[in-house]
Amino acid sequence: MAKELLLVRHGITEAPGFDKKDLKRDLIQPGIDQLERLSKLLKANGQVCDHMVYSPANRCRQTAQILSSAVGVSKSTVVNEIYQAGHGDLLQVLNNIDNGDAHVMMVGHNPGVSHLAAFLTGEDHLLFSPGMMVRIAFYLEEWQHISKSSGVLVEVLQ
Repeated sequence: MAKELLLVRHGITEAPGFDKKDLKRDLIQPGIDQLERLSKLLKANGQVCDHMVYSPANRCRQTAQILSSAVGVSKSTVVNEIYQAGHGDLLQVLNNIDNGDAHVMMVGHNPGVSHLAAFLTGEDHLLFSPGMMVRIAFYLEEWQHISKSSGVLVEVLQ
């Protein structure tokens, strides 16, 4: 069975500041609106998600919550290693996904998600804006076999 990754950068957030820790930054209304439009598109397309993994940051939790309402997520997991991760750490998270989960959504941060998409697909021009999602297909049986240039960029959604 082929694998599918929906790789997402969290939506538009509050600006960083000294009065709020980075992990506590929330989505702002334009980011919520954008993600709700994306959710409607995913739902209309019949998107499914066997497992959603996301960063513990508020903005990623909120993004995951909005998107999960549209795609019928079977299971959802906060993964601390996604926060401030590089592409190598994110790849390790994917390599540890259960092989029974064919459709996985990962919600994370830049620059890690942009670097991971480029690493997996060879499409090095990708730079994720807030709320951007890419669909990557892998014609492999196991998540453990996913590696450099093993994926095919199928779709970019914003």
